[in-house]
This record gives sequence, C-alpha cells and structure tokens, in this order.
Amino acid sequence: MILFATQNFLPSIGGTQLYVTGLADALAARGHPIEVFCDAASKAAAAAVDRARSYPIRRFGGLRPVMRRKKAWAVMQRLATGNVGAVITDTWKSLEHIPADALQGITVLCLAHGSELLVPKGSAKERRMRQCLAKATLVAANSRFTAELVQPHLERRAELRVVLPGVDPPTGSSPEFPMRVIGAPRLLTIARLEPRKGIDMVLHALPALAREYPGIFYDVIGKGDDRARLVQLAGRLGVNPRVRFHGYISEQDKADLLMRATLFLMPNRREPGSVEGFGIVFVEAGAFGVPSIAGADGGTSDAVLHEQTGLVVDGDDPNAVQSAISRLLARPPERETMGAAAHGRFWNEFAWAAAVRRFEDALVPG
Repeated sequence: MILFATQNFLPSIGGTQLYVTGLADALAARGHPIEVFCDAASKAAAAAVDRARSYPIRRFGGLRPVMRRKKAWAVMQRLATGNVGAVITDTWKSLEHIPADALQGITVLCLAHGSELLVPKGSAKERRMRQCLAKATLVAANSRFTAELVQPHLERRAELRVVLPGVDPPTGSSPEFPMRVIGAPRLLTIARLEPRKGIDMVLHALPALAREYPGIFYDVIGKGDDRARLVQLAGRLGVNPRVRFHGYISEQDKADLLMRATLFLMPNRREPGSVEGFGIVFVEAGAFGVPSIAGADGGTSDAVLHEQTGLVVDGDDPNAVQSAISRLLARPPERETMGAAAHGRFWNEFAWAAAVRRFEDALVPG
C-alpha cells in the first residue's frame, strides 16, 4: 500500500495540487492500493473530489500548526498497523512531524519542485529542511535544476533522482495532432500573474511585433498581484487593444484559446525567493501542438527542449524574448515541426499513463 502525506491535494488550486492528485490517481489506476492524508479544503468541493476516487482520503482541518501535527499523528498510527510499503510526500514539509523511527523499513519518496528549496543558508528553516530530507529514501526532483538545488541538503541515506512529472491530459487535448487555425498570430500565456513569469517582457515586445503583424493578439490567463502593473504597462506601451487579461476561465475556454494559439510564452526569470522548478504549463501547451518560448533560468529546459519543442531564452533580456517570438512567427514550417514534437512528447512522456511508470520504477527499484 502507498500512503500519501501531503499538504497539497485537490480541490485546492495549484500546480502541486494537480501533480500530487494526478500521481495518486495514476498509481491507483495501475492497481496500487492508495490512501491519502491531506489538508482540508472547501467541504462541498472536497466531497466531490473524494467521491470521484476509488481510494480513501482523510482530510485534516483547524489551525495550521495543530492540524499538521494531528495529520502526522494519524499517519504514524496508520503506519503502525502495517501493510504500508511506501510513503509519498508532496514536499519536505510534510515529513517534519513524522518521526524517522515511524518510517523504518518503508520507502519514503519526497517530491521536490524548486522554490520550496530556496531557503536562507544557515537559517533555522534550512536546518529543518535538512532534517526532513534525511528521512527520505528517495528525493524525486522534477528537473535537473531542482536536483542541483536539493543536492547540498541531502545526507547519505537519501537517493536523489530526476523524475520528470506527469500531467493529466488537458480538457480538449487529443493524442491526434490537431489541425491548427491559420490566421493572425495569437500569443498565449497561462500563469499566475507575478514578475517571474515574464509577461512584462512579452508586452514590451508587442509594439515591434505589431508593426510586422498588424493583427497580432496576446491572451493572458491567470490571476495574481502583478495584474495592475501589467495592465498599466500595456497602457503605457499602447498595446491595450491587443491584450486581454482573462483571469481564471473554464477548462473548455482555456482549451479553445490553446487551439487558437500560435505560440505559448512564459519567458520566466528568477526573482527573490522564487524560481520556476519545471513548468508543467509548457508541456500542457504541447498537448495541443503549441510550441513554447521559455526563460532559461530554473528547470524549464527539461520542460521545453531547446530547438526541438520550442526555444529557451534569457528571460531577463527583452531583445532575446522579442527575437525568439519574431523567429518563430516568421518561420511557420519550423514552428509546426516544434509543435508536432511538443505534442508527441506530451503523449509519449508526460501524460500520466506513460509518466506513472517512472514513479513505479522509483518506488520499486529493479
């Protein structure tokens, strides 16, 4: 039996929630007995999520410090009853209140994503992280970059391995390569609105791009604290009529925009305490045959294969971002080839039906 101890699980919103829930679903679909111990969420929404699954889910609420200890105590009690072969945690934080003794003889797989590893050197938080990671049998980093971040914090017990994440096929995607809509270029970003996503760099590129492609349009899906700044920037640059900030939209509406998109853009960069550990949204775009332009900082080079499924550029350099967009807009055959490669890679490597085997290999070596 595989036990999940996690802070992140649907219906809570976020990439880690989707990742952990998708992994539990994929392992269950392969016949592995699963139990999930997770944080509480909206009661009605959580009930709907739980009813849709064949495995038991225990949720814990209340004040966060008390809730975390209560959940860890319940995990310890379950481990004591036996028949648990592996524990999977969403991050190192979910191991904090589970004593190492309770995990003896059990494979402990700790997922590592990126930003949660950016802790001040020599701080109390770094010491906590080291102590938690010491309880793991295997740390599964979502990219080579994340593996480099976590390596200095590991002791001998834990093996470090790059295990690329899986993704639920997005609504509206298909293993059959889609027919692209030909027309004026449409650029698309799906992201939390924060500086490190590089949306401002795309806005800076739009005036020059518009001179060459008068009908160009930029769709931005997502919410975040950076929205006001971005809207003001679009106004100063005179590109407001070419940009729409959609906020959150339905999965079907998102699929419609992906089907119309010429390029997917997220020229990410590093900001204090925040970095793109992988970038699942790039491979989701690939599910629709859309090539991507990503920033080089972080783990995006594992999500976007440079010159194969898109381009990886310096997200801090507005000229590099503009040049990459111009290049792919000017070369439809190259763009189509990259889109086809991104589409094939999604369905062959990242859709959970294929990706789950990487985690099975990690849980049961050999």
